[in-house]
Amino acid sequence: MRAAMSTSTRLIVLLLLMVGAVMTAGGVVLLRQRVGVLETATRNEARAHAFTLQAALEASYEAGRFDEVQSLIDRLSEYPKIFSVIVFDEHGEAMLLSDPLAAEVVRQPPEVGWVLATGEAVETVRRIGDEEVFTIIGPLALGQGRRGAYEVAQPRAIIEADMVRARRSIALITLALFAAISICVLAVARRNLAGPIGELVVGAEALGEGDLDYRVLVPRGGSELVRLARAFNRMADRLNDQRLRAARDTEERLMLARELRQHERLASLGTLAAGVAHEMGAPLNVIRGRAEQLLARIDDNGSPARDKLQRNLTIITEQADAIARIVRELLDLARPLDLQPEKVTVAQLMERAADMLEADAARAGVLIDVAASGELSVDVDAAMIHQVLVNICLNGIQAMELGGRLRLEAIEHETHRDGRAFVGVAITDTGPGVAPEHMEQIFDPFFTTKEVGAGTGLGLTVSRRIVEEHGGWIAVAAGPAGGASFSVYLPKDQGESGG
Repeated sequence: MRAAMSTSTRLIVLLLLMVGAVMTAGGVVLLRQRVGVLETATRNEARAHAFTLQAALEASYEAGRFDEVQSLIDRLSEYPKIFSVIVFDEHGEAMLLSDPLAAEVVRQPPEVGWVLATGEAVETVRRIGDEEVFTIIGPLALGQGRRGAYEVAQPRAIIEADMVRARRSIALITLALFAAISICVLAVARRNLAGPIGELVVGAEALGEGDLDYRVLVPRGGSELVRLARAFNRMADRLNDQRLRAARDTEERLMLARELRQHERLASLGTLAAGVAHEMGAPLNVIRGRAEQLLARIDDNGSPARDKLQRNLTIITEQADAIARIVRELLDLARPLDLQPEKVTVAQLMERAADMLEADAARAGVLIDVAASGELSVDVDAAMIHQVLVNICLNGIQAMELGGRLRLEAIEHETHRDGRAFVGVAITDTGPGVAPEHMEQIFDPFFTTKEVGAGTGLGLTVSRRIVEEHGGWIAVAAGPAGGASFSVYLPKDQGESGG
């Protein structure tokens, strides 16, 4: 579940909030209107009772039927919406009270004096005992030229009860309508908004992650979202076609470049090697043969002259062998490789190289450290990769003139290139390292920083060619403690599961 609220959800929530706000405002306005109508109706009813009471009381007083006045106001007060009826004399004192109103709870309202003085009716709200009432105080002719007043009180509790009922009914109706509208909005929005938008988001994420085969579901209809979904699928089709074409073009260009580079290199080196082999082969054989013949004829008399001659002839033989070795390396560099790939563990490759270099490392004061898991396997020509590791390790040992440490460590983390998985070996020494200006030259034929006679400059060239023929590559960087670090990436055995 996403932590952030989606756009469609925000739109739905905003729409529901707006609908709720409009309905709430409408409910408030309707409630106010209902309350106003209730108050107006109740007060009109109270006014009607007051005018009727005034007419009946004045008729009774005029006819002298004073005994009917008390019963008249008592009968009127029995009506549920009338709280009490009070008759005031010309001095403003309460002289008649409706039953069961007690005299001690009645206080003369100040409006009575105004009514007695002006003869005009007054409407007000006051408390009688513990009850808040709406009252109408009007003038009352008591006969014989006297003017009194009457008060008809209506309990506010009745109006409040009506208001509570009105609020409850309006609130229930508003909630019911809001629930119904919300259900309709959610259903429509989910079908026509949230679903298509969510599908487009998933599709965009899939394309962003490189899955150009993903297509969104196109809903029915002709809305903007439908057209957007169709345009999205058309865009994905075009991107997929372009990716396939680009991948094919890139692969073809890489293959052509590799083949051209290989052909040019093999052609130049082949020409060079063939010429060198032809021109130097016979003289070298003659030189070596004659040196061996002279060595065989030396008398074993132990004289200084004999020893010096023997040393010189031995040097000639060794240098002739060195020249022959250079010629063979040139021929190996130019000759097409006949790879015999097989499944072999990285640990076996490293341990075999370390065993072969053990004597050289001991003479140079170098400690060889091998770190590898026995489960990691590669698909390579073991003999050729062995030659690569020995060449790189030997360079590292020779670079550490004062001794040091040579570490061979498995590269277990997969690196993918051209649809293949690669792992391999990192070879790190604690020597002086490779100068930055030499990083781009160390794999060139005959390039070397060693002293004259200490190397041919072909070891790394041959090693890179072998690794590239396997589809891999060699990366060079500075070691963590100085020195140099060569990372040989080799194709992982396809029988292993991806990591």
